[in-house]
Amino acid sequence: MQDYEILTMIMSALMWRKHNGDIWMHGDRIGLEYIDKLGISHIWNGGLDEIAVPDKVPEKVFWAAGKLYAMEQVTMPAVMVDLDLIIWKDIKGYIKNTEICAIHREGIFPDVYPEKEFFHMAEDYKFDPDWNWNVFPVNTCMLYMADDEFKQYYIESAFDFMEHCRETEENLCHMVFAEQRMLAMCAEKKGKIISSFFPSSMDIEQQDIFTHLWGYKNILKFNYKDRVAFNNKMCRRILAEFPEEEETIAKLNIARE
Repeated sequence: MQDYEILTMIMSALMWRKHNGDIWMHGDRIGLEYIDKLGISHIWNGGLDEIAVPDKVPEKVFWAAGKLYAMEQVTMPAVMVDLDLIIWKDIKGYIKNTEICAIHREGIFPDVYPEKEFFHMAEDYKFDPDWNWNVFPVNTCMLYMADDEFKQYYIESAFDFMEHCRETEENLCHMVFAEQRMLAMCAEKKGKIISSFFPSSMDIEQQDIFTHLWGYKNILKFNYKDRVAFNNKMCRRILAEFPEEEETIAKLNIARE
């Protein structure tokens, strides 16, 4: 991981603990060993839990499949948070009395969410005829789910899709279908209401609840000056909010002034 990704991940976990309770890290063995080697495993006060994605799921295509296999291990209600998403406030009031809650819905843009004919699937795989392909997908960089029975239906549907996929090269569409569009279709079929923090992704600019590094990672990757400035800002904020982590930050290989 890049240094700015590590700092964002640390801030994400620490801020969650401060405002929303215990946090767990789910990852494969290599990932968890990396976290431990960095000397930051203590930050996830709930512990580190190992997951494994089956070999029959093509890793180049389903690069975020680990999130779904992590959900399999967790009993709902729970919140899943991406490593590059920081939640700055207590969100319990936002998700109270909701069945499913995410940051926002997404439009059905054909280059991201194509029709079913686009997908390269095994001959014995059939899309559920009850799924509505017109329902808007859900951005799952943060996802709350209350019902364990529905969670199981959703992830088993995703597993079935991923394990029967014949695609071999990453093209974004297969992964976001399994993770985000399928969630919306499964929820509608089961009569589950998906709540959102924001009506659309455009509303995210005017809010102070979340910071999602997302595409900004590409800017930081190729602009060293911006990278150093970002790292300085993150380190100052971490040390101001969590001075007990001073030694942890000092031991990391971080490009900063």
